[in-house]
Amino acid sequence: MSVMACVSVQRRGGGVVVMVMLATVTLGTLCGFLSIYMVQSARSPRGMVVQPAAGEAVSGAVGDAVCTPHKRILIWTTFWKEQSFAWERIFFSASIRQVSRQCPESRCELVYDHRLLDSAAAVVFHPGDMKPSYSIPATRPPGQPWVFLSLESASTVIGNNVNLARLGGVFNWTMTYRRDSDVVMPYGLVLPRTPPLNSGKDYWAGKSSKLLAAWAVSHCNTESRREWFVKEMVKHMSVDVFGRCGTKKCGKNLSVRTMGTFNQTECTNEIQKYMFYLAFENSICLDYITEKFYQALTLEVVPVVLGGGPYEDIAPPHSYVDALAFPSPKHLAKYLKKLANDRDAYNEFFAWKQHYTVELGHPFSPLVCDLCAKLHDPSSLSPPNVTRSPMEQAGVLGAVRGRDGNGSYPDIHSWFVRGSGCRRWWQSAEDRRKHIHK
Repeated sequence: MSVMACVSVQRRGGGVVVMVMLATVTLGTLCGFLSIYMVQSARSPRGMVVQPAAGEAVSGAVGDAVCTPHKRILIWTTFWKEQSFAWERIFFSASIRQVSRQCPESRCELVYDHRLLDSAAAVVFHPGDMKPSYSIPATRPPGQPWVFLSLESASTVIGNNVNLARLGGVFNWTMTYRRDSDVVMPYGLVLPRTPPLNSGKDYWAGKSSKLLAAWAVSHCNTESRREWFVKEMVKHMSVDVFGRCGTKKCGKNLSVRTMGTFNQTECTNEIQKYMFYLAFENSICLDYITEKFYQALTLEVVPVVLGGGPYEDIAPPHSYVDALAFPSPKHLAKYLKKLANDRDAYNEFFAWKQHYTVELGHPFSPLVCDLCAKLHDPSSLSPPNVTRSPMEQAGVLGAVRGRDGNGSYPDIHSWFVRGSGCRRWWQSAEDRRKHIHK
């Protein structure tokens, strides 16, 4: 593979910035995403990435390489109170994917300095950090999309006292796990395996009914009320609980902040001793399927899911057990115990592994390629870009509101909260009693 480099030395904010951009010409592109930075400026925030603004020439091209301008993505807010660290986990991990050419479009750069607003191709906001007193830019350059980015469910965002109602007309693009987002950012992907894997492995062998189900959990009180579901399950079967909400430990809770700080292999080996893993979501919302499920698919356990996502559409066939498909936790426990004692039936839940593979997204390797691609697509930047539902167009009161003719979301609360349809597995004490005694 031939490699060319473009080098630029510039002065920014009183400091010297040295950039080396690598490019591989064998793949038909001029410049890669990866840059090595040395930033020396007392006024630059820690971890700030400074690169040439759109339209700026890059000097010092080596060989015949000419580095085309990158699209600048300005991060305006923190990410759960973290400034650069968490954002770099999300986007810089993706830059590695982009340098290895796994992203079709990689000519983008990430910055945090609010002074670069006018040169940004897009501005990204994390609603979880936009409390009522949080300020947004006073002006917006023409044609600059403002992006609503959330990896958390609507229940979690609202639970953090974020007032989305005051942000009507602010955002042009949505970037979430939801499949109707402008930029879809899933927690994982299921991909065809080419060629198919020929394996006659017996996944039941070596398992023990004494280690029936495992659950790793750190949030003990959730909107989905999954903890109440498990409390009823353990009346009828054994469940070992790892993490803050249980007595067993094998590492810290996996998140952006804990990546690389604990031995994941140790936890994996421990979980794989069990027959089932409870991939229960903290919120039951539209399309909300997190890394809990995708990681479980990579292991040699059968995931048991509780959530509002389209498992039947995104999961490999016959790869999981849906807890909400059973009348009660008691019925689910009865089915799992029966399945655990049937070698053939249990192994059928792993037949998919011969034909599919799983790519882990956030927080392992966030799947954010599509934002850069959208910024380089002229049609995406040409308003009006209307995404109204038929019910909204018909004037139905209470209909979820999408993007309007001005190219913005007039009611982002309606789109994200009402449109997510979040619920609990039981709604009231009476409803819970019905579920339990079925």
